[in-house]
Amino acid sequence: MKTINRIQPISGVGDKAAACILLDYDGKRILLDLGEGPAPGQLPDMGDVDHVDAVIISHTHRDHIGGFPLLPRLGNPPVFATAGAFSLMASSAEHAFQQGGILPANGTADVIGISVTTGRSGHAPGGVWVHLDVAGGVLYCGDICLESPLYVYDPPPPARVVILDASYGLDDTPQAERIAALTPFFNGDGLLLPIPPDGRGPDIAVYLAKHERTLPALDPATREMIKNLLAENRPYAHDSVIPVLEKLAAEAPSVNGGNPKIVMIAASGSAISGTSAELTARWENDENPAIVFTGFMPPGSPARRLVEMGRAHFLRWNVHPRHADNVALVRETGAEIVLPAFCDAVDNETGWRRDFAPADLCLKGPVAL
Repeated sequence: MKTINRIQPISGVGDKAAACILLDYDGKRILLDLGEGPAPGQLPDMGDVDHVDAVIISHTHRDHIGGFPLLPRLGNPPVFATAGAFSLMASSAEHAFQQGGILPANGTADVIGISVTTGRSGHAPGGVWVHLDVAGGVLYCGDICLESPLYVYDPPPPARVVILDASYGLDDTPQAERIAALTPFFNGDGLLLPIPPDGRGPDIAVYLAKHERTLPALDPATREMIKNLLAENRPYAHDSVIPVLEKLAAEAPSVNGGNPKIVMIAASGSAISGTSAELTARWENDENPAIVFTGFMPPGSPARRLVEMGRAHFLRWNVHPRHADNVALVRETGAEIVLPAFCDAVDNETGWRRDFAPADLCLKGPVAL
């Protein structure tokens, strides 16, 4: 029987959808992430995929691990992730899974006989890009960011096939410009920032602690994540910000039900749940404090509704690469085939084809290896 060597994007390539990429190689089947979304409960369509041999997780955000309810129908394969990611999954995973080997923050490991190199992604605690030593190299970026004041980014090695984090499409706005737009709100009479605790929350808290006059107030979820970054996920933080994290953990005031005169950081990011849901509901009909959302707002979420009605603002804080970063990555890796992930291709395909050339652009797959 002939072995099929290919990459099959099940979800996420050429569309704003959950991460789920299938690699078939030398009779082995590896799933790269298994996410949920963008709508709650929306899982990848596995079609006729009835088993996989291993699952590699890039990081622990819902759109990358929220599809764990599908693991039983896939044969309950072992899940491989970094120690930092496992430390978060142990406390937050809603569904049981079989733990496989531990991936290094920056190094090489064996995953069912395939050499896998990982490096820190600059995006989240425990987060890595994944390079598989097959067919000239396959690089799965997961989510990456080159502009974080907190998280470390390691440049990846050469790869013939690159699955990009194209979340921002052709947008090239630098973080400095994002910060300039947010600064009037940072310096205003009060600000609520609904933010995920396992990414932008500590990121923005570090920036504020370094550049503003007073420390931001933190909800319990964000403070616990900062403590985790000082312990299990210490390898993912820049050495220079460790004293800042220590100060935030020990001295930042508590949100404590909300003080509308200071900057408050609270989960969840779209105010669907947690402290931010409570506070946005309380202040929805008030003029103050200002409410600013900084990341993806799912349809039907309180974030989307409050922005549409004019009560809240949307101002992005970069946690994904700019288009110029992706163009540079394609050049640096020597990619011959590029699969842009996590963004709708409709408005971006022409620019991607132009700027990633001479690499071939693939928006669907499968890609033969």
